[in-house]
Parts: sequence; C-alpha cells; structure tokens
Amino acid sequence: MACDRPQPSSGPWIDMGAVEDLPPGTMKRYEREDHRILIANVDGTPFAVDDTCTHEDASLFSGALQGDKVKCPLHGSRFCLRDGRALDEPAETDLACYPARIHNGRVEIVILPGLT
Repeated sequence: MACDRPQPSSGPWIDMGAVEDLPPGTMKRYEREDHRILIANVDGTPFAVDDTCTHEDASLFSGALQGDKVKCPLHGSRFCLRDGRALDEPAETDLACYPARIHNGRVEIVILPGLT
C-alpha cells in the first residue's frame, strides 16, 4: 500500500530548526503546550507525526527509526511516518500527520487546525 503525505490546507509554516540539526536517519521532538510532535528525516525528506503512541502514552522519540517507520519503545508497534498508519499491534489507531518540508535550509511543518 502506498503512503501519502498530508498536504497543507491552511496555516503558517512553523520553523523547526536548521536541516543540519536533523540529519538523515535521525528524529527530534517538538513540544507545543501539551502537544508533542515527532519529526524524522528519512533520506533527506522530513516527516512529522504525533509523538505519542496511540496504544499507550509512550514517546515515539524514545523508539527506533526504521526507514520510513518508527517503532514504539514500549510494546513494539510500528507506524508509517508517511501517513501515520499503525502497522503492528497492539496499536490500532493511526497517528496524526503534519505537512513537513525543507525550505531555505530550515525544517518547517504546518500544524493543521483541529489537530492540536
């Protein structure tokens, strides 16, 4: 099954930092009030999803990046970073995804209305 990236509908691009601070194969966490977003660089392409596993309240940032998937550190559920799909049990609910891009050497995301 193909993974589709979310497209921005409205809202400003939010600067997440310099692209050199997020080299390919790495992840970082962005905290906004009580909401955590995981940003991963997969072969030069940034992806942004909710940082909290949908099975239990675990930070995916503490998990393992495996290509375009992230593995939860608690029970091993994997999620597709391209579209947030839950790929393995025990997680059954998909993650929210956020449009992400590299623009002028900066990683940027859009937090879509209703997702925070």
